[in-house]
Amino acid sequence: MSILQNPISRRHFGLLLGAAAAAAATRPAFAQDSARTIKHQLGSTDISGKPQRVVALEFSFVQALDAIGVVPVGVTDDNQPKRIEQLLGKKINYSSVGTRLEPNLELVSALTPDLIIADEIRHSAIYSQLSAIAPTIVLNSWEGSYQTIKDGVVIIADALGDKAKGERAVANHEAAIAALVAKIPAGEKRGFLLAVATPDSMSLHTSSSFTGSVFKAMGLTPAVDSSDAVESGAGLERLIAVNPDVLLVATDAGGTVLDQWKGNSAFANVSAVKDGKIFEVDRNQFSRFRGLKTAEMVAREILAKVYSAA
Repeated sequence: MSILQNPISRRHFGLLLGAAAAAAATRPAFAQDSARTIKHQLGSTDISGKPQRVVALEFSFVQALDAIGVVPVGVTDDNQPKRIEQLLGKKINYSSVGTRLEPNLELVSALTPDLIIADEIRHSAIYSQLSAIAPTIVLNSWEGSYQTIKDGVVIIADALGDKAKGERAVANHEAAIAALVAKIPAGEKRGFLLAVATPDSMSLHTSSSFTGSVFKAMGLTPAVDSSDAVESGAGLERLIAVNPDVLLVATDAGGTVLDQWKGNSAFANVSAVKDGKIFEVDRNQFSRFRGLKTAEMVAREILAKVYSAA
């Protein structure tokens, strides 16, 4: 999996350093006894006091901040602000800093952040540049499991100076999930699969993916058990081999391979298709977002679509 770096010249990097230094001079000084070391995917970062100007470079980090009552000053919203409104179920005031794949570092620096939250897969290559702007912690969001995302909420809260608030947010979420899971009929043994369908193929989300691990937390069985979160480029033969009992298909607007397969007798014999257990779901919610609210939405959608339960 490639990581696209945000290209930046020496001159621009120097400007970023200068801006970061100026910003540091204007930030309030915090007591030394409030300093703490936050461990993350790329090591550890020393943070003092309670950061007030946070930049979040992944959707799950925005949800984590919302869970602990913090609005980021900057977000990589992929230049689609409606995604953030859908992510949180409300509008917030923030500045876009580009895409998750290629954050605009000059825009990040201009916001004078005192904390940046970055993704391990997408942003490791620009970690040093981000750290030159503000203290940066790096978490696994893009390929993070459900447990990884929950742990991330607590780490983010700790970085903000209130670890207990993050722990309470996770505990409240787990209680909400437990109440939803209690509505699933006993003895559920079917294999569940989330597949993101494109015009050419499918990406199968395994037991290690965020959604697959939410299935497991709900007591459901992911149809593909793998240490790799996503199996990309799957064709009809692979889907037939997996033979899921329940198939959740996430798509963007436009045609997909499903349109081509519908007239194929082999596709018609896949258990989920034969039993009428194939459901279309929102790609943002099931694939892109990841977070506590997202996990609850996944559980509610499964209850509604698969079990016709509220």
